[in-house]
Amino acid sequence: MARLSGVGAEVSPDASNDDPQDSPPFFNTTFSTHRVSPLHIGPEGLTPARLETISRRLRDTLVGDVVRGIQVGLQATETPSGQVGPLKAVQVQWFQASTVLGGDDDNENQRGLWIEIRHENAAYAGILLPGMFSSQLSNTSDHFLHLPLLLLRMPIALKNVVTDWLSATFDCRVGRMTMGTKTILGVWESWIEAVGINTKGPDFTITLAFNVPLPANGDAITDDSNDGAVQDATSSGLRSIDITISPQDLQRFARVGTRIQPLQKDTPDPWESDSRERRRLAGGNSDNGWAWRAGKDAKTHPFTEALGRYLNHHLALNLFHPSVRVTQISCSGFVLGQSRLKILRLGEMTDDLSRAAWAFVEQLGDRIKGDQLPQLFSTKFDG
Repeated sequence: MARLSGVGAEVSPDASNDDPQDSPPFFNTTFSTHRVSPLHIGPEGLTPARLETISRRLRDTLVGDVVRGIQVGLQATETPSGQVGPLKAVQVQWFQASTVLGGDDDNENQRGLWIEIRHENAAYAGILLPGMFSSQLSNTSDHFLHLPLLLLRMPIALKNVVTDWLSATFDCRVGRMTMGTKTILGVWESWIEAVGINTKGPDFTITLAFNVPLPANGDAITDDSNDGAVQDATSSGLRSIDITISPQDLQRFARVGTRIQPLQKDTPDPWESDSRERRRLAGGNSDNGWAWRAGKDAKTHPFTEALGRYLNHHLALNLFHPSVRVTQISCSGFVLGQSRLKILRLGEMTDDLSRAAWAFVEQLGDRIKGDQLPQLFSTKFDG
């Protein structure tokens, strides 16, 4: 099973290179995901001169407050030599999204901001992206810059400083972006559509977790197998399971899923017509709960439908129960968890990979844009 490596543990091979790079790292790099409110940039915008001033202020912040602390924290784990070394360069600059994700005529004018922090033996990056690349509207208006998706590759101590600096410099709010079932599966289904399935790659692994609310009255649970002994109601049960599928079988799932008809049940489950109960079972993340499968704008998810039918038949597990959620997918092309991602590129950029990468980032942008409640959750809850 592929796993997301620790953010900041991957040292850039160009960390000691003084020459500026044309674009930030993106592929083969583990990022943590964050959301950012519109950045206030004022009427003058982000000119080269202002970006140089902003870069200098970030460097002053790092040198004056935290560099020694970061070096101490990284000595044992973050670099092969045991030290990140002195701070060599800090730069905040524009970049063309197409230089990172590949050429796309519809998106060639989209720009993002790249925060580069280079030490002698390590390089760290922050990437601010528009998120909604399909929109041709300008991402700057009314003295605000809309770059809602922030990807960070750096240790926690540095991450905290950079996000605080962003908030103070641009009068914005930075928060963790937690992806749920809808986004994670949407990325996978769009990846299949753009790239296809690699039958010679590593196994596909999907991680399911369960939100099982405790009894409302807080009563203890009796275990009949232990002479009536009383168990604590807070004891943990099955928290998650990993389902591994061989690359050859992935194609069968995707193919069969296009022909599956919805199961007809004699008696609907209570939560199917009760949005409040569905939300309670799903938990606090509106990306979970599966309500989006029944919305008017619902998209087809052939692989997901086939997997749901398989689990129901062989494990008696209802994948589409609101309490079941997807927390990570690992495949030959990417690893995507609730708050981390890594997109893999083994060779040259291809058109298929470029389309998949654009779709990947758009899905994350959709997650930020639509933190609105799904349609089945949108009814009023007035008493």
